[in-house]
Amino acid sequence: MRIFVGGLPRTATKDDVVRLFRQFGAGADDVVLPRDRRTRRRKGVAYVEIRDPARAQAAIAVFAGFAIDGKPLTVCPADERPIKRPRRAPTVMVAICAASLLAATAARADESASIGLTLNPILGGVHESFDDRISVPPVPIPLLEATYRYGPFEIDLEGLPPLGAVQTSDARQGPVATQLTIFDAIARVWDPLHRFSVGAGQTLYNQSTYYTDSIEIRGTGETQFSRVTGITYEGGYAVPLGHGRFEATLRYSPALLGTQYSTYDIAADHPRADPERAEQIDAAVRYVRAAGRGGDFILGLRYINYTARYAEAGGGGLSDRNVGLLPVIGYRLRLIP
Repeated sequence: MRIFVGGLPRTATKDDVVRLFRQFGAGADDVVLPRDRRTRRRKGVAYVEIRDPARAQAAIAVFAGFAIDGKPLTVCPADERPIKRPRRAPTVMVAICAASLLAATAARADESASIGLTLNPILGGVHESFDDRISVPPVPIPLLEATYRYGPFEIDLEGLPPLGAVQTSDARQGPVATQLTIFDAIARVWDPLHRFSVGAGQTLYNQSTYYTDSIEIRGTGETQFSRVTGITYEGGYAVPLGHGRFEATLRYSPALLGTQYSTYDIAADHPRADPERAEQIDAAVRYVRAAGRGGDFILGLRYINYTARYAEAGGGGLSDRNVGLLPVIGYRLRLIP
């Protein structure tokens, strides 16, 4: 498949273009840099032959929004290359309209937005509190996500809405109902080839757990409400793979701070508040492939390790630990391609 590359500096050489497209299978014999017939200067455009159509489409997707010296590239199939405007515009108004249209097109190439939903069933999930350990059932946790990108900058939002409580039971704690809400916000920046990224943001957990028969006060119910929040750091990697894109992220939250409130069904038993400090490792890999013209299919795997302790002098005891492996399956709708 032959693709058109416009917006190159006139000083760009064949080796420069080969370096950009070598990852997609293009070599020196596959690159042509046209010259002006009169001046023999390069025109600032190139034609690149990529034999694998899937790799060609991946190259077009990767270089969407790519800029050199502040000037965005135009990368598209050769038969869809922009038509060169006549040098003599009939009127000044036509020239202004044409310039506005080209500017809008260049800005649009730098922008994308999407919303999605993934289901994340927990496999081998374990919940620990004090000296108690419960196996978490494989509940398919629904996570909403939204992403907006402009050039190399991207904002990613992810959250679990307040849905129904998950019911568990064991010999020590009896029936337990747990409700969890999650919110993650990450701002990241990509390298020029859109392969590596770094980011930082905020993570927030709200957890409400109801014990039918409290361990501390037998014969009465107990509700524990915990909220922790803190900064999350992220490193990412993405690369075209087959007919889609492979993505990997590693997030680390070193200090999520908050408080656990405990209340009891018997009014005479006073509520208590215990400060908490938590940390979390969140690692994920997934494969994203286009599903039609306006969406993407998502398949992946995620590992969560969350540990919270009471912030007591000298180091408090274990408050909450959740560890699990989550298969990921979902769909993402592209609002701005």
